[in-house]
Amino acid sequence: MLGPRRAGSYARARTAKRMLVLLVVTPALCYAQNTAPPRIVFKSLRFDEVWTAADRASHWDDAMKLIPLAPSFTLTLGGQLRWREEFVRGFNLTNASDDYGQSRVLIHADLQGGDARALHGRLFTEFRDAQSYGRDLPGGTRASDADRADLQNIFGEIAYGRSWLRFGKQEVELGRGRLVGVPDWSNTRRSMEGVRAMAIHGAIAVDAFAIRPIVVRLDARNLSDSTTRLNALAIGSAPGAAPFTSSLPAMWQLYWIEQSISTPTTTHRLTAGGRAAWTFGGAPPLGRSYGLESEAAVQRGSAGAQLLRAWFWTTEATTQWRGERSASTLAVGLEQASGDRDPTDRQLEAFNTLYASAHSHGGYADVFGRANAREMHVIATWAPLQTLDLRGAWYRFDRLRLEDGAYTKQNTMLRAASGSRERHTGDELDLSGTVSVRRHLQVIIGHAWVLPGAFLRDTPGGAQQERWDYVGTTLTF
Repeated sequence: MLGPRRAGSYARARTAKRMLVLLVVTPALCYAQNTAPPRIVFKSLRFDEVWTAADRASHWDDAMKLIPLAPSFTLTLGGQLRWREEFVRGFNLTNASDDYGQSRVLIHADLQGGDARALHGRLFTEFRDAQSYGRDLPGGTRASDADRADLQNIFGEIAYGRSWLRFGKQEVELGRGRLVGVPDWSNTRRSMEGVRAMAIHGAIAVDAFAIRPIVVRLDARNLSDSTTRLNALAIGSAPGAAPFTSSLPAMWQLYWIEQSISTPTTTHRLTAGGRAAWTFGGAPPLGRSYGLESEAAVQRGSAGAQLLRAWFWTTEATTQWRGERSASTLAVGLEQASGDRDPTDRQLEAFNTLYASAHSHGGYADVFGRANAREMHVIATWAPLQTLDLRGAWYRFDRLRLEDGAYTKQNTMLRAASGSRERHTGDELDLSGTVSVRRHLQVIIGHAWVLPGAFLRDTPGGAQQERWDYVGTTLTF
């Protein structure tokens, strides 16, 4: 039997060998890329994919799509196989370090019947198995890392035209996922259980849901959280709808989200806000276009004896260039969310991010949260080849209220204020690349470097730099 030190060295060597194989094999595979005509793009929410006979174009998984079962009934099968290695030094700005792997299997079946232009229905089922290998960081194997053999989605849907009513276990995302979303980086993703309806009339869409979050249990069947309920109503532009006039936003949405938590103290949190996006310069095949997106919300309610009074807003300007052989974007953004002025009074003013898609906002390392923070970011992407996408991002985080500390993306305290007058919490630099080996196979590689600011260095607990590297493959069909 190997001792702890030899076992750790063996695990690191095995991990390094797998990473080396990925880096050596990927260029050769890219050189032999598939040149078949492109078809429908795989989506994060697989039930949002709409397959037609025209999309079945000489790909090896075509036999799984739109399988005819009976008149007006079809079955579509699909899935995803994913492996990722992570190499962490200075986890959450502490002395903890580790190398570990994660795998995920998703298999879905989509049974549909009826006329898509009139009354139709579906039954969508998705199986998930998520595993984590050798994670010894604080928290060990977390609920976001592993979940053995459970259902990610299982819902029925009744629809008429583009409008639908969906009931059962389902993934739910609102807008860009800043408040309610599906974090795909999380190995177990996030699922909800309840009812959701979407009514579309012309250029207007009304979205409503009454759901409960699913609690992941590693060695038992997952259940919905009986203590928490989330109700929402949103109205905005329909997917793909053109603005009424050129001066109005290309996309807009107003939302109302009610969260009720019955333990340990009764919490009733109402979040009301909106999001809008403008595009300028059209969308020509070649040339430059511009975009502007803004979102803001306020929170009111109570948590036990405390009154909730919080807010957040964000705005981001984007420039996109399209050339004959490459494309690139540059985005500059600013975000602020309220913090608590006086932790001893009856008002709780720190903004709560509800069930956000954490990894999609505020840095890939997922260290700094939104509450009591002013975040500035610059994000650049470049696609020099049809099969290669590169991304670089810089984030700066500062405390908004000196009386309050810094928070995590899980709405918990990362570091208490401790009387410090320093605002600068930290910086993060992200570098990543995605190689589309073939239509179905992608390879990812990335690095994040997190530097603590003066606030973390000067308050009890100290802080050191975090370096996080990852490499992985994803096969989608």
